[in-house]
Amino acid sequence: MDKNEIKIALFTDTVCDANGVSRFLQDMSKEALKKDIKLNILSSTVKTYCDSLNNLHIFKPFFKIKMPFYKELDLVIPPAFKMAKKFKELNPDVVHISTPGIIGLTGLLIAIRYKKPVLGTYHTDFPEYLYKNTNSRIVKKITAFYMRLFYKRFKALATRSKDYIQNIQNTVKLEPKNIFVLTPGTNIKTFDPKYKDETLWERYNLNPQFKKYLYVGRLTKEKNVDLLFDIWEKFYLKSSLKQSYLIMVGSGELEKHKERLKNYNIIFLGHKQKSELSSLYASSNIFLFPSTTDTLGQVILEAMASGTPVIVTDKGGPCEIVKGSPNDIGSIIDIKDESKWIDTLCKIENGTTDIDKQSINSFEYAQNFSITNTFESFMEFHLNFKDFKQR
Repeated sequence: MDKNEIKIALFTDTVCDANGVSRFLQDMSKEALKKDIKLNILSSTVKTYCDSLNNLHIFKPFFKIKMPFYKELDLVIPPAFKMAKKFKELNPDVVHISTPGIIGLTGLLIAIRYKKPVLGTYHTDFPEYLYKNTNSRIVKKITAFYMRLFYKRFKALATRSKDYIQNIQNTVKLEPKNIFVLTPGTNIKTFDPKYKDETLWERYNLNPQFKKYLYVGRLTKEKNVDLLFDIWEKFYLKSSLKQSYLIMVGSGELEKHKERLKNYNIIFLGHKQKSELSSLYASSNIFLFPSTTDTLGQVILEAMASGTPVIVTDKGGPCEIVKGSPNDIGSIIDIKDESKWIDTLCKIENGTTDIDKQSINSFEYAQNFSITNTFESFMEFHLNFKDFKQR
């Protein structure tokens, strides 16, 4: 079957949220439209951080609450019969499930009802996320048990990085021959150094001469943002210059500390999207990402494409991206090694680190990670799924 003939119905619990997975799925939708490929995304939400696209089908939920232990995402009851009706109308050859939430479960049940093969992408390490948010091993075990049950009927799973193959084996109990690694990528036209804006910081009443350290993502414990705040406070107290800002883009429970953290030049900007987000990336000096549980870290690719060097931890998908660079594009540091984080931040502030060279290297390296390449990899995954068991 040719890729222009195959029909895919993708179910996801997150597509109109302000996060990397949502931006990734919207970019994939746009690639499908450009190439006239029959990829249709089905979801249910009241959030609006998404464009109106012909292949994006959003259904109003019957009911929604904040997800327990994960309040940045909604837990919704979707109109299952309406979704099933649209599914029947689309008549896909294969179902792709992007998330293991209620909408993902709805998609799985619809696929079983209509006897369609099911594939998926392991975007989020939910057992580890919930453990970091609750410190409860019981919650982690229950979540891991649910994940095993949920993915039991899947023919194969895609992961965004090789680093997570072992994790999928351990959590989902899926054999390596049924795990496919998607080529990582982002929209390198949306994120680009050309969006650098010299007047941006003045509009936020920030000193344009100070160094700007940027974080984009949920402001939550599972992203280790609390540890980043601790590191930054110690760095700020040690700094002799006091000429740096930590710019936080996103929302979450840790926003409650923003008034106190202003004293350490930590600035909270809330959600940003489209051109303003592109400008924030391109106008910052360095990107900080303290997470150890991301399967890829879409924001890392967005930062690099914007010509912004990165500092990541030594666990998860982001360090795999940074390790793969033939040139210096930033640093990989154990999140527990506070002294190395502080020393690295000090060297950037006082000009010892050549971040201009890192910026050039980051941009050049990011050109290998276009969303077009990822889309081609995604289509290969679906066209070849029957061969997985023979691998």
